[in-house]
Amino acid sequence: MGELILKYWAPVWSILATAAIVVMAFLAKTYAKKEDVQAIAQKVDHLEAKLDTMPTQQQMTELLVELANTRGEMKELRAKIQPIENLSRLLLEQRLNDEKRSN
Repeated sequence: MGELILKYWAPVWSILATAAIVVMAFLAKTYAKKEDVQAIAQKVDHLEAKLDTMPTQQQMTELLVELANTRGEMKELRAKIQPIENLSRLLLEQRLNDEKRSN
């Protein structure tokens, strides 16, 4: 048995080393590297931080309701300001006519 081991140790060792290299290559293709996983974890943390600062659906709904209310109030104010705007135009026109007569 000892002679057999001495005679064939080099080819057996080569086969075992080659098998180990093939297994390592297969594992390297199958599993992600630690650096890649850490980089992805950092990106996920960054995205989570951005997501935490974004408004919620409830906040967006409240904002849209407030915008709709503001739009309605602006239309109401525009209707109230219209007579005053007409009056100011008439007063300005009268003032300009008075100045033309004076000159």
